[in-house]
Amino acid sequence: MSTSGSVDFAVTRNEIITEALELLGVLANGDTADANDVSSCSRTLNMMIKHWQANGVCFWKSREVYLFLVPSTAAYSLGPSGTGNATLSFTKTEVATAAVSGASTLVVDSISGISDGDYIGVELDGGSLQWTTVNGTPSAATITLTDVLTDDVSVDANVYAYTSGINRPLFITEGRLHMDNGVETPLDLQPRNEYKRISQKTLTGSTVSAWYDPQLTNGVLYIWPTPTTVKDYLVLTARMPIEDFDNATDNPDFPQEWLLPLAWNLAVLVAPKFNQETSADFKATAGNMFANVADSAADYGSLFIEIGANR
Repeated sequence: MSTSGSVDFAVTRNEIITEALELLGVLANGDTADANDVSSCSRTLNMMIKHWQANGVCFWKSREVYLFLVPSTAAYSLGPSGTGNATLSFTKTEVATAAVSGASTLVVDSISGISDGDYIGVELDGGSLQWTTVNGTPSAATITLTDVLTDDVSVDANVYAYTSGINRPLFITEGRLHMDNGVETPLDLQPRNEYKRISQKTLTGSTVSAWYDPQLTNGVLYIWPTPTTVKDYLVLTARMPIEDFDNATDNPDFPQEWLLPLAWNLAVLVAPKFNQETSADFKATAGNMFANVADSAADYGSLFIEIGANR
């Protein structure tokens, strides 16, 4: 028996649209949709996947988000224009040579993973993180900063660097406080009413709870108590948005098992635009395809093993 040996089948945005229109009989095999029809179907396709996000089906979009803390600060804006320093990956190093306020360079233990233009946070002697950017490719162990240091910096002070921020998380499913000694403690994720009932929201200490308000462009994470040190940071398991279909050749931001449900459900939604009727069986097939892959993508439940249980 001979098989292909490959498992990388993929389709583009326009191929999904073509499949949907062929299912409806709008296009014959080999025909091509005109530009106006493609534009209209693309709009519906994007609206459909944004609607699906509300069902919480995009389990593959769970990411670890790292949020760097600000002493005595309770609220952090997360998103493309958010003021919170949050990222999906970062590099941590430490200061190798003490620096004084006004210095524009920093000597660190390692420059591995740090690049020109990266955001960089430096722990100052005053207890805050100064954020600026890396100005030029680091050389040897030296990093040039875009902005000069606003305070002295001691040997072994923490330095964090990352390349990109994050999009607005849809919601946060789990979180931990990562302490400087490497120990992580879980966060209690609260609903709005429980957070609002906290009487002293500016109380300082080790953060133990959080409430996330997704908002629109940027979500807001509220934490309690407010942190006392920039040596700790939060690790959040966040559900991130599905990427848009912007171009004809864009591949879906979906696992392969979602390709057929994408085409069938798009066909159901665009049928009225082409004066097409979809039967109850057609709609049921599309709905079942969605339900099947949504169920299969669900997080597995917990497995409990009881030692010494009676058989």
